[in-house]
Amino acid sequence: MKKTILFIILALSQIVHGQNKLFKSDNLTDTDSVKIIGMYPKWDKNKSYEKYNFLITDKKVIDSLIESVEYAEPTKNISEQNNFSIILTKGNKVINRWSISPKFTNININGSSRQFDISIVDNLSKKYFFKYIWYEKEFKNEKEFSKFNAEILKQEKTLYVNKPIFVYEGSFELQFPKNETFPHPKAIDEYLRPQIEKIVKEKKFSISYKLDEFNMKNRDQYTITVEGPYFLFTDLKEKNSKKGKWVPAKFIATVYEKE
Repeated sequence: MKKTILFIILALSQIVHGQNKLFKSDNLTDTDSVKIIGMYPKWDKNKSYEKYNFLITDKKVIDSLIESVEYAEPTKNISEQNNFSIILTKGNKVINRWSISPKFTNININGSSRQFDISIVDNLSKKYFFKYIWYEKEFKNEKEFSKFNAEILKQEKTLYVNKPIFVYEGSFELQFPKNETFPHPKAIDEYLRPQIEKIVKEKKFSISYKLDEFNMKNRDQYTITVEGPYFLFTDLKEKNSKKGKWVPAKFIATVYEKE
């Protein structure tokens, strides 16, 4: 009986141990064209953790890291603004990414902090250090981006691309007077939403009230922002508000490349 219990405990221990492997993923069936990238965030002008940068493309090294790199037990949820990222890509497309705090020696796993041995990234950077550059490129629509993306992903220097969010074609504002009919933004939303739903049908849209400088200074009105397809702007005949100009959405991709 004691031997059976011991066997079960050991088996469970091995399962938990295996579940802590950082790079293990059902989305990763092989390591062809896989890269493991460690990089400081582009917004950190001081490049606080650039010293930890690394880029690994060697298949044997990647296979070894998949089996060996692990995170430890849960720890206090604490992070820092200028963190460090480990990114797993395949064909230059991001498969997974993790945020690491070298200062607090933890890693974010599905929204919770786990202890992590920072010497791992330190050792990798000493052997596989690299520098990167990034730039932004604007596109008119998703088709234009897809054509560009297909070509850029083939280039050896490409690390990965942050895709633009193609949800709304653009936006426009509606200025409502503050009165008994429209005493607050919620009342405006309840008034507008049924009208818009009839026009857009299955298309996505959003109605929002932004507490920006104009709305804060002009308390006798509510300026509402509507996002959606262009035909919503042309087809919405709204008599109780003043309609602003159509503002096309900016579809901006961020491209990361090896320097």
